[in-house]
Amino acid sequence: MTMNAGETSTLRVLRFVEQDLLARATLGNMNWPGPRFTLEQIARIPAMAHYFTEWPGTKDFGLVAEDAKGSAVGVVWLRYFAAASPGYGFVDESIPELCLWVAEAQRRRGLGNRLIAGILEQARSSALPAISLSVETGNPARFLYERHGFAPAGLGFDPGTLVLYL
Repeated sequence: MTMNAGETSTLRVLRFVEQDLLARATLGNMNWPGPRFTLEQIARIPAMAHYFTEWPGTKDFGLVAEDAKGSAVGVVWLRYFAAASPGYGFVDESIPELCLWVAEAQRRRGLGNRLIAGILEQARSSALPAISLSVETGNPARFLYERHGFAPAGLGFDPGTLVLYL
């Protein structure tokens, strides 16, 4: 019997030296429907690069999922952005934006669910007011976010901007 990745991986705190992992994760997120960008391109586009550069900010935090060999197979992180330099899912400076990436071979096995549950537990224990995120039209990850209670941010926001009030 094969256990799913959600059961066999371990979660640990995302370290301040793991910008390379966040860059790879951001690239994976931007290329979810297929190849659109290279790592060099996203590093040069400020709206994409700020998801992994200058990590962490004073309030940013995250979790990494590792397989039995200690390789990162998923990561979730909360990033705060200023109104002058917002993320794609920006709602307010007091609300961090959630970023989630799971390695393609590990998807649909419960790992994304575990990562989100873990970061929500930390966010609630830190008394955060809410968490926002951005998900493109057609991305199946939207169903995962909605199962955790994320809902459209409302009028004045892109339809892909979701928020969860804690």
